[in-house]
Amino acid sequence: MDTLLDVGPGRTRAAAVERALRQSIVAGHLGTGTRLPSTRELAAELGCARATVVSAYEQLAAEGYLVTVTGSGTTVAHIQRTDTTRTTEQSNPFFVELLPGEPDPSSFPRRAWATAVRKVLHTNPDDLLRYGDRQGIAELREALAAYLARSRAVVTDPSRIVIFGGFASALSVLAATFHRLGVERVAVENPCLPPLARIVAAAGPDVVPMAVDDEGVRVDELGDVEAIMCTPAHQYPIGVVLSPARRAALVAWARESHSWIVEDDYDGEFRYGQRPVGAMQGLDSERVIYGGTASKSLAPGVAVAWLVLPAALVEPVLDTMRVRRDRVSAIEQAALATFITSGLLDRHVRAQRLHYRRRRDAMMRVLTDDAPWLEVTGVSAGLHLTALLHDRDEREIIERAGQQSVALFGLANHAVGPLTQQGLVIGYSRSPSHAFPHALETLSDVLIERARIGA
Repeated sequence: MDTLLDVGPGRTRAAAVERALRQSIVAGHLGTGTRLPSTRELAAELGCARATVVSAYEQLAAEGYLVTVTGSGTTVAHIQRTDTTRTTEQSNPFFVELLPGEPDPSSFPRRAWATAVRKVLHTNPDDLLRYGDRQGIAELREALAAYLARSRAVVTDPSRIVIFGGFASALSVLAATFHRLGVERVAVENPCLPPLARIVAAAGPDVVPMAVDDEGVRVDELGDVEAIMCTPAHQYPIGVVLSPARRAALVAWARESHSWIVEDDYDGEFRYGQRPVGAMQGLDSERVIYGGTASKSLAPGVAVAWLVLPAALVEPVLDTMRVRRDRVSAIEQAALATFITSGLLDRHVRAQRLHYRRRRDAMMRVLTDDAPWLEVTGVSAGLHLTALLHDRDEREIIERAGQQSVALFGLANHAVGPLTQQGLVIGYSRSPSHAFPHALETLSDVLIERARIGA
């Protein structure tokens, strides 16, 4: 038991006890139902203060590893363990993802969502179960028009909103529509999310990478492209906000060249410390196509996304959809409409904003204390942060993290053209609550070790 007090740099004795017990539980060395010594007994065995053990037990109980019942002592909770017959990466009991792009699945508002679904099934007419309007049910489009105007300063009405089964589906339809209308070149930010660039290319247009700096996408380099896909509120993955001057220049370019701007507002609700910056679509609703999704505010499993279209594009987009005959579950749409109009979405977003801000702050403390040689870029927002590397190799750090069973992405994973920078794109939202502390500890170990080797 002495190993429980192996205290690393910057860690307390309580944290050392927490970590050792957590690892033993996840590895299966302490099985489900195992009764732990009393706090007094373990403190005496370790030669430490009882408060140290009490703190460790309380933290592990809060994370779901331990069950404490008054009069019955403390036992090990049931933990879902990984199938050891799988690949090495999957079978490692400590495997944790610090990848960007997904919210914490354990924080999904299951009870509230179930209430919304029950209400839909009990109160909606049978027509909801028929083949619906390919544009999306009217209730959801009306709810979104009001919600987006209030929360994101989007200028629209329900007739301009089209519902899709996820943002990838929306972008595929839009790119195919562009191609039918003669758009041959679409600019994308570099770096960006490469799968989205591939979706555009698969629909027909050529993809043209555009450089990003600390003011956002380089508008002066657009040249003869006829559309651009960008993330103005929180550039993915660098994290900068498109500056007011660049916003104005981009809208002016679209007006003068009769081109299109696709605004991907993937995580616009999540900004910490300041009010979220409004959508660019409000500057010109006839040139800017606004895209949003429930995948970040709720979960990817709620496969609903939307485009707010200029009037000139509504019918062309619906014509493309007519050929594809894509449909989104009307029950899912109605549930989301109820979730919005009842105020449940606002309440959930407020709670998640606080949840993710705390996680981001915890991640920042690790980076500041253990890796001051990293430069965190962009605003405090979203579900990830990006840390630039000035004299180290991102591949080496990612490989070392992988050896410690923590998955990371680098800027190279987001390149659609040549990049001069290297960095780590670290997601802090994806790990379930019980796994996040371990992820931070392991990331800290990797960064400290890398700094020691590189010193």
